[in-house]
Amino acid sequence: MAQVTEIASGIYRINTAPAGAPVDFSCFLIDDEQPTLVETSYRRLFPETLEAVRRVLDPATLRYVVVPHFEGDECGALNLFLAEAPRAVPVGSPIGAATSLADFADRAPLAVDRQTVLDLGEHRLQFLITPYVHAWDSMLAFEPTTRTLFSSDLFLQPAGGPAVTDADVSEAMVSYTRGLGLFPSRAHLDRALDAVETLDPATLACHHGTVKTGRIPAYVAAFRDEDVTGLPPNDPVHAPRG
Repeated sequence: MAQVTEIASGIYRINTAPAGAPVDFSCFLIDDEQPTLVETSYRRLFPETLEAVRRVLDPATLRYVVVPHFEGDECGALNLFLAEAPRAVPVGSPIGAATSLADFADRAPLAVDRQTVLDLGEHRLQFLITPYVHAWDSMLAFEPTTRTLFSSDLFLQPAGGPAVTDADVSEAMVSYTRGLGLFPSRAHLDRALDAVETLDPATLACHHGTVKTGRIPAYVAAFRDEDVTGLPPNDPVHAPRG
């Protein structure tokens, strides 16, 4: 059964942890006048995720489904949620909305950029366009009332931690990120970190791993001090052969 945790006022983490998987998967539900789901997780996890949404609100009332980038764990269940919610609109970056989402989604997507503000009622959503952090169409969403950054695959951790922590887990975060080879470009990552610092978030709502509610400058500094970009170490595909 998915775990549901309120991580900020009116914002809920819906977390599924498949047995044996190295990472868990979190979606984030904003309970407001215009209910919004950030990420959907995989299609195969839809029944579990839908049941968790129902514990908070009626899925038919969803107004927006935010897709940070086009990947199975981010939006695999998108069309299943659109079928449940007749007024829901997929939301993507300009590149994502014009390409992958335009073809994949059963309903025309809304393209958003840095100037876009979605008024949800008590909450709002703003957007950072962050290409190659980690996909070409990547963006991050920010809720300024609670200062919650929906950070997708940025600031992730492996499975097994608590739902929320204010401890400094920089070392585990950096080590795991470097091993995955998620971020191809140092320049793109630095530009994203600059934008994150400007927002001064209080909560990092990560798609994988623990939600982080403290020491956030330490996480940004860790990614500046430690290079996690490029190919992962010991990559069996690209490692030199003797």
